[in-house]
Formats: sequence, structure tokens, C-alpha cells
Amino acid sequence: MKKYVFVLLAAMAVACKSTGVDKREDGIQYKETVILNDVPKATLTFFEVEDSRCPEGVTCIWGGRATVDLLFSGFTTEGMVTQHAKMCVGTCDASTGSDTLEKTFAGEKYRLVLSAVNPYPKFGDSTRTKEKYSIMLKIEKK
Repeated sequence: MKKYVFVLLAAMAVACKSTGVDKREDGIQYKETVILNDVPKATLTFFEVEDSRCPEGVTCIWGGRATVDLLFSGFTTEGMVTQHAKMCVGTCDASTGSDTLEKTFAGEKYRLVLSAVNPYPKFGDSTRTKEKYSIMLKIEKK
């Protein structure tokens, strides 16, 4: 009987194991890694940021943009795989990406929506460093 209880508990633990995307309502910090998938193992890292948005309190002739570089890492039948993807908010073009990305990685399909890059630049703020950045990124597994 104990054997059956153990098997039942093990099956429940496997069934309850998260295979979805790590939900982050507070955003993803610069250089932070989140789990995309458990099996096969896949992660996403907020790898780099470039911010040329017009600061608050300034009149600019160009709105600017914030571009983020995301690093996908995971394992496939070929071994370890990494891929970079760019996303952008603001005045974006083909070279900087857009705020929405459809991506197939490590055998899974994802839809990513970049809704914010924080903090927004402020005129005269000399304390802004990349380490203070975070992104609001909605990740859906398709």
C-alpha cells in the first residue's frame, strides 16, 4: 500500500510541476534571467539596453527609442543553444525590432510583448545606470 501512495504522490508532483513561463508582474531587472520552459530547459535574460528616448521635461525633435537585447538560452538535441533577439519601444525600425516578437526557440513557440522600459529618462539625471533598468515583458507560450 505504501508503494501505491508513493507512486500517487510522485505522479501528483510531476503533474503539478510548472512547465510554463515564469510570471513576473514586477518586471525583469537588467541581467536577470527568467525560466521560459522546464523541459526542454529554456531561459531568457534581459541582456542589454540602449535608451535614447527624449527625457521628461525636454522638447525634442525626435521621440527616441529604448532597445533591449534578450538572450535565449536552452538545450536541444544538438546541445546548448543561445540566440539573441532585439525588441524596442518608441520610434523603432527593422534594425531595432518592435515591441512584439514571435519566436520559436528550443522547440517551443513564444509571443513576447514589450510594454515598458523603466526608468524613463529624466533631464539632468546623472544617476541613471543600466543596472537600474527593468522591462515589462509579457511572455506567452503558444
